[in-house]
Amino acid sequence: MAQAIINLSASSKKRPPQRPLSKRIEISVGAFLFISIALICVLSLLFLSHSNRVATKGYELKMLQSNRSELIRKNEVLSMQIADLQTLDAMENDSIIKTMVKAERPLYIRTNTAVAKNNSTTPDS
Repeated sequence: MAQAIINLSASSKKRPPQRPLSKRIEISVGAFLFISIALICVLSLLFLSHSNRVATKGYELKMLQSNRSELIRKNEVLSMQIADLQTLDAMENDSIIKTMVKAERPLYIRTNTAVAKNNSTTPDS
């Protein structure tokens, strides 16, 4: 009970009257306009800087994609050239092909029936 009386007596003391916020903060209209304009300028510069970075990255991305597609096209052309050269080299360097000779007078056969015969003895036939 004694504590309650002490707390009541402490809260019953009169405080000095507080000044309103408008009197505590005295900024002139000119200073307020200057701070507002400066803040708007800083925010505008930040926005402009960010927009510029985004545009630059977009341009770089477009150029890299263009270079990539050009390199892919060149790679496909070179792959086709490699395949052509490898098949010609493989045929020229094959030992069986090197031992072949050109026929002097080829003989062509014309027939109405099949020339090749299947000699397999499978249970299916």
